[in-house]
Amino acid sequence: MRVRATIAGTVIATSALVGCSSSPDTAPTDTPQPTSAQSSASAATAPALPEVTFNPCDDIGDALLLRFGLDPANRDRNEFALGRETILACNVVGDHRAVGFVAQNTAWEDIPFDVTPQPASVNGREAWYVPGGLSDDSCTVLMRTNFGAVIVDSAPGLSRHPDPSLDRCDSIMEIAEAVEPLIDN
Repeated sequence: MRVRATIAGTVIATSALVGCSSSPDTAPTDTPQPTSAQSSASAATAPALPEVTFNPCDDIGDALLLRFGLDPANRDRNEFALGRETILACNVVGDHRAVGFVAQNTAWEDIPFDVTPQPASVNGREAWYVPGGLSDDSCTVLMRTNFGAVIVDSAPGLSRHPDPSLDRCDSIMEIAEAVEPLIDN
């Protein structure tokens, strides 16, 4: 049950972080809303987003997961479309941390944040370091790609045996640095 909670939390939080920047509740009331014919027409003319060319569940090997105390047999895949965007998520639970790996094709400039990201570099790749990015108990690194971003989110509290002394950001940069060479672009 904890694995499913991890996945649901990561997918829902990732959806909020990587592309759900507007909602009906935030639309101004005096702005005319497009009719379904207008919506269909604009969706048909919108340029296609780049294909996501990194699948975390397929492209991250067992040895890398084991190196960070994650159980390769405990991978849970979740792939879905969010509007025009593609989200490929792989959540892995270990004894002391749970990590969500996400590849998505939201344009880098369009990724919304609830907290201010800190510019970073992962093996020379442009990145954002975001403690508390997906939840108060997690730490997130987003790495820029040609298709959008690859996200690594560590949540020690969702592990099988949470260690209260483990900081949410412990090893997050090392995990991102190990994943980064696997990304095509």
